[in-house]
Amino acid sequence: MNYKHKRHHHKIIAFLFLFCLFTSIAGCSRNTPENQSSPGDTQATAEEAEENLSKPVVTVLMDLPVEADYMPGEFSKTLEAMPGYGEDFMVRFESLPKSGADRDTTLTRIRTEILAGKGPDLFLCAQKLYGVTAGPDDTPFFPFPMQAMANHLFLPLDDYIEKAEYMDMGAMQPTVMAAGCNEEGRQIIPLTYTFEATFFDKKEYAPERDFPMTWEEMLDDPDPVIRYVASSAGSRLQDIIGELADYSKDVPAFSEEELHSWAGMWKDAWQTLPENMKEEILQTVPFTPLSLSNSAVDLSSDQEYTIIPAYNRDRGITANITTFAAINRNARRPDEAFKIIDYLMKPQIQLSSPLFQNRMEGIPVYMFTSDDKAVLTSSWNMSEANFKTFSALREQINTAKFLGPLDACLWSVQTYDKDVMEKSVHEQYILMQMYLAES
Repeated sequence: MNYKHKRHHHKIIAFLFLFCLFTSIAGCSRNTPENQSSPGDTQATAEEAEENLSKPVVTVLMDLPVEADYMPGEFSKTLEAMPGYGEDFMVRFESLPKSGADRDTTLTRIRTEILAGKGPDLFLCAQKLYGVTAGPDDTPFFPFPMQAMANHLFLPLDDYIEKAEYMDMGAMQPTVMAAGCNEEGRQIIPLTYTFEATFFDKKEYAPERDFPMTWEEMLDDPDPVIRYVASSAGSRLQDIIGELADYSKDVPAFSEEELHSWAGMWKDAWQTLPENMKEEILQTVPFTPLSLSNSAVDLSSDQEYTIIPAYNRDRGITANITTFAAINRNARRPDEAFKIIDYLMKPQIQLSSPLFQNRMEGIPVYMFTSDDKAVLTSSWNMSEANFKTFSALREQINTAKFLGPLDACLWSVQTYDKDVMEKSVHEQYILMQMYLAES
């Protein structure tokens, strides 16, 4: 779906825009086929299943990365040891197709359900990594989770969290977790996040500077490697900026003039680099198992890495939330839905379950240590030296945001000459304004 071609002018359509993405049809529980067709609306199907099974049925919407099309069953395999799963309650899930007519048809049905005060009980949604596993036309189910919270679409969870069995909020990355709250309290539970960095063999390069730095300090640093990381070759505008919107006013958090200035500085940093460095391809990737593997970065090996992120303007790292869970305010089975979230927050599940390992991009929100037993079988198994480096970076996160259309706009800014940059910045800024006005 191409957001650039969407034009909504009424509040009801803006509401629909927020929910413009759900899933193809798949039923799942311990005792039902995982790809069973699910006719009718979500809640009606659950009610019918409850009559047949004589047990509560929780409906789960999953909009997770397409790689999982080739790895069925991660959800049920992850929950199979959960107390009560398949005995006290059953689960039916729908997994949203990546694109095409099937996705559009499902979206239409789910929109109608939500407007009617129905829909799934539990949302498990990915936020797309633009330029890595998603293009500008790939859109998340909730383009603006912050606005979804403001529009009272999710159930407040504070009372549930007080009675949680597995969830320990003090053991989660605090800045990332804070992004799921508003004046009503916590409504969203982030599950995974990531940030981008450039990796070097520590034997070949170790910086003489102390970190963290501001982005502007990186641009002025005499070390060309640090300038490389801060330039258009080694960083993303959206992560340098950090907070992208003032959601209380539905406007960008910066002016078009500021964006033009930052884009120019970002481009000009590239021009200051030595010619041999301009031709060198350095390993700048987000912290996701797939991206690290594709770049032959093995944090569990004996090789030690120097890891430098592109710091934001506030002297910290911008984390991008890549997966979250939330409960529909209209949920039929909110108690059972929260039990699922609570179980997913269990440290062992976050570190080694097939759902987190295969269906979610990014780092678990659990602040795992290098000697956690579950980490030994995890994608996040690291040598002691590399874990120390990673842990220091994790502590430097000072901004966390949900990826969405605004990131796609900034990712699309072109800077290869002055005229193109001016035109591109203007077009993308206007597009950002449009998205926020419609959210």
